[in-house]
Amino acid sequence: MRFRFFFLLLLGSLAAGAATAQDGQTLDEIVAVVEGEIVLRSDVNSLMASLIQQQQAQPSAELWNTLLGQLIDQKLMVINAEDDTTLAVTDDQLSGELDRRIAGLTQQVGGEQRLEEIYGQPILQIREELRGSIREQLLADAFQRKALGNVRVTPSEVKAWFEQFPADSLPTIPEVVRVQHVVRLPDIEPAARQEAVELITTIRDSVLTSDATIEDLAKFSDDPGSAENGGRYAGMRLSELVPEFGAVAATLNPGETSQIFETSFGMHFMRLNSRVGDVIDFNHILIAIDDSRVDRGPAVEYLETLRDSIVTHNVPVELIAKRHSEDSFSSQIGGYVVDPRTQERDLVLEALGPLWTRTLTTIDVGEVSEPRDIELLDGRRAVHIAKLVKRTPAHLVSLETDYERIEQLALQEKRGREREKWLSRLRENAYIRLLAEDT
Repeated sequence: MRFRFFFLLLLGSLAAGAATAQDGQTLDEIVAVVEGEIVLRSDVNSLMASLIQQQQAQPSAELWNTLLGQLIDQKLMVINAEDDTTLAVTDDQLSGELDRRIAGLTQQVGGEQRLEEIYGQPILQIREELRGSIREQLLADAFQRKALGNVRVTPSEVKAWFEQFPADSLPTIPEVVRVQHVVRLPDIEPAARQEAVELITTIRDSVLTSDATIEDLAKFSDDPGSAENGGRYAGMRLSELVPEFGAVAATLNPGETSQIFETSFGMHFMRLNSRVGDVIDFNHILIAIDDSRVDRGPAVEYLETLRDSIVTHNVPVELIAKRHSEDSFSSQIGGYVVDPRTQERDLVLEALGPLWTRTLTTIDVGEVSEPRDIELLDGRRAVHIAKLVKRTPAHLVSLETDYERIEQLALQEKRGREREKWLSRLRENAYIRLLAEDT
C-alpha cells in the first residue's frame, strides 16, 4: 500500500465525527463552511499527510485542528482576494511556484522517483493535484502582503527584541555560504543511448505488428508513475508536459501512435486517446537512458570556457548562468543556489552536502571553482563551476554580525501579531460555521 494512502486512511480513522459507510469505511465530509465555501475533511487530512511525509510533524488531534484553522483562514483570505480586482495570479507565477514546490519536495524525499512512490502518482499528476491549492495560496499571500506589507520594525525594536533573550541562551550559527553556479549536463555515452533506442523500438514494433498493446507492454516502462496502469495519463494539460512531449502530443490525432522521441527523461513513444481543448488522455512507454554512463569531457571543456569569460573578461555570473546553465531552477535567478522552500540564499555549508563542501573549501570569497561534479535537486548528475559570493564563519549570534537575520525574525514576530489582529477583524465580518473537529 502506498505510503500516502496509508496515512490518509490512518488520519481518516482518527478524525472524530466522520461519516461511515455500512462496511465501516471512513467517508469524506464537510468540516467547515466559510462564506458559502466548504472545507473538506480530506483537505485537512491531505495537508497533514504532506507534513508527515516531509517529516515536519507527527499526527495528532491538536495538529489536525490547527491545520483546519489555517485552511479556514486561507479560504477567508481567498474569498476576500477574489473581490479585489488589483490582485491576480498569473500562469507564470503559478507555474514557477509549482516548479519550486516540486523541486523542494523532490529534494526532501530524495528524488523524483521516491516522490512518485510516496504520492502514488506520477509527477504530472502531483502537479495537477497541487495546482488548485497553490493558486489559492498565492492569492491569499498576495492579499496578505497588501494588508501587512507596510509593517516595519525600527532599529530600536530589533534591539529590544534581541535583548529579551539571555546571553547564555544565544545559539551558535554554523558556517553559512552564499553561492552561484553554472551547470552543464554531461553527454550520455552513445552506446547507452543506442541501447535505449533499440529497446523502445522493439517495444513499439511489437505494439504495431502484433496483438500486444501499449497497456500490455507498459510493464517494461521506466516511468514508475504509469507503468502499473498501462502507461496511461488522463486529464493532462499540454502545458503540464515537458516541451518535447507536448510538441509530439499536439501533432497527433486521437488513436494515433507517435514515432519514438526523446525528452530529458529518456526515449518515449505514445498513443493519443483523446483531446478536448488542451487537455489530453494518452498512454506512453518510457525507456530511460543509463545516466551513469557519461562523457564528462565536453561539459568540462564548455565550463572551462565559461569560467575564463568570468575570471578573465569579467562577464557577470548572472549573465552566464541565464544564458548557459542547464539547471533551470537556478539559472532563472542568476545562478544563485537557494533553499527551495524558503528562497533563502544564505545556506548552511554542511547542509549542502559533501560535493559542495569539497568544492567550496578550495576557493575564497569572489573566486570561481574549476569544473566539479554535482548532483542536482532532481537527482541528475551534472558538472558545474561555482562562485563563492559570501562566507560567514561559525559564530555566536550577535547584532553586529547577524543584524539582517535578527531584523527578519523580529519583523516576522511583529507581522505575526498584526496578522492575527487583521484575521480577527476578517473573521468578525464573515460567516464561518465549524461543523467538525478532531478530538
